[in-house]
Amino acid sequence: MASNQSLMRGLAVLELLDEANEPLGIRDIARTMEISPTIVQRLMHSLADANFARKDPRTQKYIIGYRAVALGRAMLSDERLVGTAMPELRALASDHHLNAFLSVIAGGELTYVLAEQSAGPIAIKSKPGSKAAFHATAMGKALLSGRSIEEIDALLGEEPLSPLTAKTITDRDALHAVLSRADQQGYALAFGENLDGVTSVAARIRDAEGDVIAAVSIAFAPSLQPTVQLADIIRLVTDAAARISTAIGCPEETLDRITPVLEGADVA
Repeated sequence: MASNQSLMRGLAVLELLDEANEPLGIRDIARTMEISPTIVQRLMHSLADANFARKDPRTQKYIIGYRAVALGRAMLSDERLVGTAMPELRALASDHHLNAFLSVIAGGELTYVLAEQSAGPIAIKSKPGSKAAFHATAMGKALLSGRSIEEIDALLGEEPLSPLTAKTITDRDALHAVLSRADQQGYALAFGENLDGVTSVAARIRDAEGDVIAAVSIAFAPSLQPTVQLADIIRLVTDAAARISTAIGCPEETLDRITPVLEGADVA
């Protein structure tokens, strides 16, 4: 009975967070549900640990967590990041025939939040809530870049880096060098490292404090889209990331400074 009561309360909290127009604190939730703040505190810790709820470390208030996307797209109408990013991704998919994604780090894992498939020659089917490898994807590299070596290694885990293709970087020192370059140039690249024949580009999204909270990425197949130029892809991704960041409050001076791609860069 106690377990059922906890489950029902947890579901009620998620519904409350979903319907709220703003983040809710422990006392807000307790008052609305007419239960003690102590009980709510325990519930929120469990939901946050499982990534069904997300706490803002500055306000100590909660919103729906990214893992809830895997069970349904309930957060789409309320989450400012998602609501801002969605039209950008749709434009990349519809106007430029590029597969577009929004991803975050949730529970120490690289997690897709949005995925818009293009009508182009290749469709990459990654569902919201699904996971991906940090070391083999442009979005993973973007989200790791700028972090300390200790933070990076903690997110990568202790196990050897798995080769997903023949081009996957599995040497940690080599990966750290790539991440340092991505941090400096303002975008990350992956050339057939996650899927054979697929090139991807990602850029970081920053919040009002200038903190990296997500990454936007696009993927295409150079062999099937020979007219697509890497420099154009980088511009599309970094411009989209800058617009999303600005829309959610990131000051212009905090945006990543972009280094243009070198002429003749390999996109194979």
